[in-house]
Amino acid sequence: MMRPLLWLSLLGWITLAQADGADLTMLFVGDVMLDELPGKVVQQGGNPLAAFDDVFQRADIRIGNLECVVSTRGKAEDKPYVFRAHPRVTKLLKRYFSAVSLANNHSGDYGPEAFNDMLDHLGQRGVHYFGGGRDLRAAHRPYLTEVKGRRVAVLGYNEFFPRSFEALHDRAGV
Repeated sequence: MMRPLLWLSLLGWITLAQADGADLTMLFVGDVMLDELPGKVVQQGGNPLAAFDDVFQRADIRIGNLECVVSTRGKAEDKPYVFRAHPRVTKLLKRYFSAVSLANNHSGDYGPEAFNDMLDHLGQRGVHYFGGGRDLRAAHRPYLTEVKGRRVAVLGYNEFFPRSFEALHDRAGV
């Protein structure tokens, strides 16, 4: 089966109009998968997101669904597709996204060690995330930001299996 160069699906735009004309535009992007071919492009110094620069620049808030774990650690789960991107991709995530959602069926692809490692890498690079965390309380925290005088909160939730990816009171997850 042939895999695409980059899994990046535009889910939609939301424009919140304000009376003073200072509209707030949010871009939601799904399935940002930076493993395999996109990961190789990044490894070679390329930018698999460059073709979308103008789209990203038009948005005040840019949210992406990070459809892979960002780590070099862990062991692959027993499932048909597992995705793991090298931590070097955090530079791209920081450049293009205001925040990324971890609430999906691939954040736990390499187990809890890799998930925790991903949280470290995202935090060290200053990449905001939501929909996952070091415990259940953190996984429920929204991404909060203020743009053009408006406070915005974004939540991320996931109902995909396996259930082993779920955050608990004493376990990291989504």
